[in-house]
Amino acid sequence: MSWASILGTVLLFWAAWELFTGRSWLHREFRRDEEPVAYWAIWVLWMAVAISCFYWV
Repeated sequence: MSWASILGTVLLFWAAWELFTGRSWLHREFRRDEEPVAYWAIWVLWMAVAISCFYWV
């Protein structure tokens, strides 16, 4: 397994954890109940980064 695949797997687990907790992180915490648009935008960003890791291989 390459380092990119490992990183992508870790980021996918992190994104799943963010869905479970309702908090997303970039430069600060975004809560789903307080800032839903920002939360989902950051979550989509992390998912795009995670999925792109599998295409670097």
